[in-house]
Amino acid sequence: MTPEVAIAEISIKENLEQFLLVLLISLSVATMSRLFPWLRKIPFTLLLVIVGLFLAFEDIHLIQLSPELILEIFLPPLLFEAAWNLNWRDLKRDLFPVFLYATIGVVICVVGIAIGLDLAVGMPIAIALLVGASLSATDPISVVAPNEGIRSA
Repeated sequence: MTPEVAIAEISIKENLEQFLLVLLISLSVATMSRLFPWLRKIPFTLLLVIVGLFLAFEDIHLIQLSPELILEIFLPPLLFEAAWNLNWRDLKRDLFPVFLYATIGVVICVVGIAIGLDLAVGMPIAIALLVGASLSATDPISVVAPNEGIRSA
């Protein structure tokens, strides 16, 4: 076995161990949220954020995640969890406001952030528009969480 192959195998093993550790933490949070009734009222993704903040404030470095791993493995389930649990009747009923918020609302937010950055710090408008587009993406937790409380009441 060549040294390059050995290094690659060690790297793969370490990445797999890191992935399994994060998966274990995520599944533990999911299990705890189902075992305790008072945790059922909090959306799973919000619980993950709370656990992540706790780990960050306690300066616990369990793993070093690559940006690719986060973007390709962890982000899609967090963003699209609401889509899996979508009530299609509610979407059809609220299609017009959803369309307005998803198009006109996002455009207003992008332009507002871009103008604010341009005026406040003199950022070039092209870069300010990119920052605005990044920041104005709809957060699924803030959109879905208020409705969860309404449905369960």
